[in-house]
Amino acid sequence: MVAIAKISSKGQVVIPSELREKMNLEEGNLLIVSDNGNSICMKKIEFPKIKSWGEATKPFREAVKKSNFSKDDLKKLVEESRVR
Repeated sequence: MVAIAKISSKGQVVIPSELREKMNLEEGNLLIVSDNGNSICMKKIEFPKIKSWGEATKPFREAVKKSNFSKDDLKKLVEESRVR
């Protein structure tokens, strides 16, 4: 899709409604804006939906179990980082 947009005096650009609908862009969405030579690229930032802290940390807890990392190992690691 190709469209023409105009920059306002405040540097704002309106993304055409057809593109907003196609890309599921809504008010408040965040975009990464980068330059690519003589082009500007915008990419929607999509954060994963996390239901709970337990769900988010589950892969780390499972990795710790497989590595035999103990509570004593954790205490030593914390102590060493506090000394620095």
